[in-house]
Amino acid sequence: MQKNDFSSLHDIHSMIITSNPKYGKMTFLLYLVKYFYKEKALIFTPQESYIFSKKLDTLSKQFDQFSHIKSMLQIYYLREDFTNLKQKYGYNFLLQELEKLIVNSDRKIIVMHRIGEYFDFQDRYEINHFYKTLVKIAETHDKTIIFLANKKNENFEHIYQEAEEFSDIIIDITKNEKNERILNIMDLLHNREYPLLRFKINDNNFLLEYKEETQEIIDNKIKNILVAELDKTHDNMRQVCSYIFDKPNFNVKHADSLQGMLQEIFIQPDLIIVLMKREQKNLDTIKAIKTQLPNTSIVVILDQPFIRTEDIHELFNYGAEEVFANNLTFDNIILSLQKVTRTFFYTEALKLLPKHKNILKNTDELKELAAQCIEKSIFFTAFVIESAQEFPKIRKTSRKTDYIYQDGKKLYYLAMNTMPKDIFIISEKFKKTNPDLHFRCIWEPINSAVIEECIK
Repeated sequence: MQKNDFSSLHDIHSMIITSNPKYGKMTFLLYLVKYFYKEKALIFTPQESYIFSKKLDTLSKQFDQFSHIKSMLQIYYLREDFTNLKQKYGYNFLLQELEKLIVNSDRKIIVMHRIGEYFDFQDRYEINHFYKTLVKIAETHDKTIIFLANKKNENFEHIYQEAEEFSDIIIDITKNEKNERILNIMDLLHNREYPLLRFKINDNNFLLEYKEETQEIIDNKIKNILVAELDKTHDNMRQVCSYIFDKPNFNVKHADSLQGMLQEIFIQPDLIIVLMKREQKNLDTIKAIKTQLPNTSIVVILDQPFIRTEDIHELFNYGAEEVFANNLTFDNIILSLQKVTRTFFYTEALKLLPKHKNILKNTDELKELAAQCIEKSIFFTAFVIESAQEFPKIRKTSRKTDYIYQDGKKLYYLAMNTMPKDIFIISEKFKKTNPDLHFRCIWEPINSAVIEECIK
């Protein structure tokens, strides 16, 4: 593995490495520190000093490359009375102390080991401020901060949400059927996809190599996807999933009942998207399928607007890899589906849309853009805003991925990656303060037959 294979990692200020316990997060971190960054690192860990030191000693004996790794690390441990100090002074005090250590250190690499263990379950709502502040400190002082997160930790869901929002790189370590460790690298900053990597031991050396079948997996191998609607309560989410996976690399099957779902699993799908109520029979079905198909990823969309954290952990234990409420945002579901399919099938298509041309000249351009989106299976919602008075001239859109055409008292709008329900919520808020505005003809590509009626 050559250094320039990870060249864009030099441009980042924040990274998170995730995995289940004992999948090799620390091993891979030490590889990055010594052989990629070639920099000394500052490590903060909640683990007891004896246990952490013993782990480093074991790795230095296991891998010849890590024989002197301790000399590259400056380690800080949480005090035994950390819980009392946290209750007395709060997390802002901890952040102030961390900032002093980071700023005054000459180390370029900052590591937050086992980030989930800094928080008790009742403190999980502190994670957003904590994570965001540390990333900002790293950026301000031109340092790189690396978080290590255990996917089995009770706070992982909250940590991963912050990682998707604030981290430049997400590296997820998994195991395949041969018990090999596989690296899936998501470059959120550069919107770049890396080939899958495998790391292993050879003659007491730690090796990174491309999986031989990586390109086949990413480019050629057809992934079987099953969309199962166990309860008919999810509006059009089934059609949305079918629409975005309408690509040559995906083979999508459908089931509209529990019996139909059980019949279709014999195709051994790579991914199952289950739309269901949180009922015991459905939970037992998820568990049974995961037991039978351990390599199949399962994404669950529950028929409820809010999900308690304990319910999410329950579904994780039953075998789900991702869990959403039915008011999910489109961006969240796409990030999840790209992660479990290990391809940037959606964001790669999104990059092909016109850049720096968000203000369109006429409805023909608008229709052409809508046709391109449908051809590439890019989801959007189109609508028209009508006003009693002429709209002021708009110079730019609020989001780079939105497109508009302005015609006197009408504003035509294509909102990328936006569900109709979100537009409805926005329109209701607008009507309260702007009663003369009228939103009409909200539609989406799965109902594209009405395009001529909406844009004319």
